[in-house]
Amino acid sequence: MYKEHIRRIYEELSPAYRRVADFVLNHYQDAAFMTATEVAQAANVDTALVVRFAQRLGYRGFPDLLEDIKADVKRDLKKTYLPFPEESSPEAIFQRTLIQDRNNLEYVLSHVDMGIVRTVIEILQKAERILVAGEGTAFQLAESFVTRLLMIGRNGHSIPSELSTQVGIAAGIRPSDAFIGLAATIVNPSVTAILKVARAEGAYTIGIVGSLDNPVAGVAEYVIHAPATSSGIMPSWTAIAAVLHALFQGLAISLGEATAEWMLRSDLLLRNYITALRGQIPAARAALATFNLPPEGTLQGET
Repeated sequence: MYKEHIRRIYEELSPAYRRVADFVLNHYQDAAFMTATEVAQAANVDTALVVRFAQRLGYRGFPDLLEDIKADVKRDLKKTYLPFPEESSPEAIFQRTLIQDRNNLEYVLSHVDMGIVRTVIEILQKAERILVAGEGTAFQLAESFVTRLLMIGRNGHSIPSELSTQVGIAAGIRPSDAFIGLAATIVNPSVTAILKVARAEGAYTIGIVGSLDNPVAGVAEYVIHAPATSSGIMPSWTAIAAVLHALFQGLAISLGEATAEWMLRSDLLLRNYITALRGQIPAARAALATFNLPPEGTLQGET
């Protein structure tokens, strides 16, 4: 697929080639109905360079690339989307946001390469450590995913935002590690930097990105595009969260009995925690009784 071809060689492209690549990635629905000359004008390059770009991707010429792009558009057209409400009321914005998130998820379903998904799950099965990094809202997604990994016995670690800790982690990356970079926006300097180190050290590198022109997509060996397109003021992380959830489910099921054993251990730990908490409640109540608190069920100021 042309998007995958572009992603694999993007870092090697000259600025002119990158302008063509960026236009094709971000405006593929327009490019599908344009000539090589029109694409060249849109990217501010020569027509001959557009033809060479197609050949650089492995196509015989621009018409073959165009057929691949048109196939991508046809997949989009098969999806029937509800029209966005035009009002600006809170309930209309609520509905519009949910519709956009649904569209993002449908994009993942129709465009994700299942071969890459299978490979990523296999990597998560065999990796000695799974390091997960995200900046901004993606940091919370990274921590949640790592918590789930730990519940099924995988050696997961979320990368903190503190720079000196990141440097220490980067220095200790090994080829047996898997590094997952989460990127809802293009502003991911530390994730991109550590990802480059991880790939240079021979570790498995996986990017789950909101757009294919994201720097993380240009560095990771395996990329899953989970659009962060939003109808509001903030990028959506719904598709990235859904992809993480789906990867976890696939990994957990593939581990079979090992997952069941770790879930039983987690359940036992939780039960022990509840038992210990129950034992401490009477002492806690006795300690609270020493304070001048209103009777239970009344509000301060009631008589």
